[in-house]
Amino acid sequence: MNEHPPIFIYGTLRPGQKNYGRFLAGRTSEEIPATTSGELYLFLDPGGARYPFLIPGNETVHGDLVYLKNRFHAETLEDLDHLEGYDPRTDKGLYLRRLRQVVTESGERISAWTYLWNGPWTEVVKIRDGDFAKTC
Repeated sequence: MNEHPPIFIYGTLRPGQKNYGRFLAGRTSEEIPATTSGELYLFLDPGGARYPFLIPGNETVHGDLVYLKNRFHAETLEDLDHLEGYDPRTDKGLYLRRLRQVVTESGERISAWTYLWNGPWTEVVKIRDGDFAKTC
């Protein structure tokens, strides 16, 4: 049994997306399609990067609930915090990691770590269907 909260991923960390292999492949014990409430946007970095972000809201955002293998939990969470520009020591950064309610396909409600946007609001595009994987 996993002793840590799972992580809700909704963007480049999802299976089949560019950061999954580097950060999560082989480190998960279970991956379950899930949703959370919020609004999903795409940040268009002036340097050419494009990445999604979630803010609180009442729309449905699609993603995956990821359970990390216990032996990889601390290292992976640290890696993800770094990727997302989050500093847990100061609780500041480009994203903030927060526990939020996530709903699985079976209707189960689970509290999961979720990265919420704390960055700039310039050069953003709303992902209207709430599913990054379908957009990119």
